Amino acid sequence: MSRIDILCDMDREMMLSFSRQCVARLDIPLPFKLVLAPFQRFFDANVLKEIEKDRLFIEHAAGEFEKGHDRSEIDLDGLFEITKEIDSAFLRSLSNPLFSLEVRYDALAEIRKNRMLSFIAMVFDLLGNWYDASPFAAVAQRTYTEEHYRRLLHEILHLYNVETRLLGNAITFPGPSGRMKDLFTEKIFAAMERTAREVSCAYARSVFEHNGSSGIDPGASQLAPS
Repeated sequence: MSRIDILCDMDREMMLSFSRQCVARLDIPLPFKLVLAPFQRFFDANVLKEIEKDRLFIEHAAGEFEKGHDRSEIDLDGLFEITKEIDSAFLRSLSNPLFSLEVRYDALAEIRKNRMLSFIAMVFDLLGNWYDASPFAAVAQRTYTEEHYRRLLHEILHLYNVETRLLGNAITFPGPSGRMKDLFTEKIFAAMERTAREVSCAYARSVFEHNGSSGIDPGASQLAPS
């Protein structure tokens, strides 16, 4: 498995674990669940869309690193435009007469670009220290302190939460369902923020408790508990 694939698989596992734990934390009465089912599907699909964008960020940053470019040379605006294509496919897949969603890119551009920068920093930092066949844990341990790594993971998750909240606020439902949606958005954002703190701590701890002696552990499904 290539180093890029390792990083992408670890991100995918973290995001899916994060999503599962967010859903498990929510306690929504059955009538609300029925009304908000289309909105719930939006959140479920959103995390898969974000994983696709994360892979784009990782692969792009790794490509620039391999070319010997400085991280500051990466064209964030160009990368941002590519993410809009992923968004468009996501929105087409969610086409539903029960709600409408209009993405305001002026509101989320800075948040998304900051998330790009977090991935770019992580990829350049790790690849800069991945000069041998060491497993990921060993590379992470010689690149970061546990606290630094935890903060980096938390920032990635927090920025995802903020962008998701903006997208959720942009969804409009007709009638009383709109108010219910607003309440649900705030409830899930609070759950996402609590879960981001817990997941970033758990993943950082799992990496720094690992002795880095075998394979690519911790990675993908072995990175941290679900």
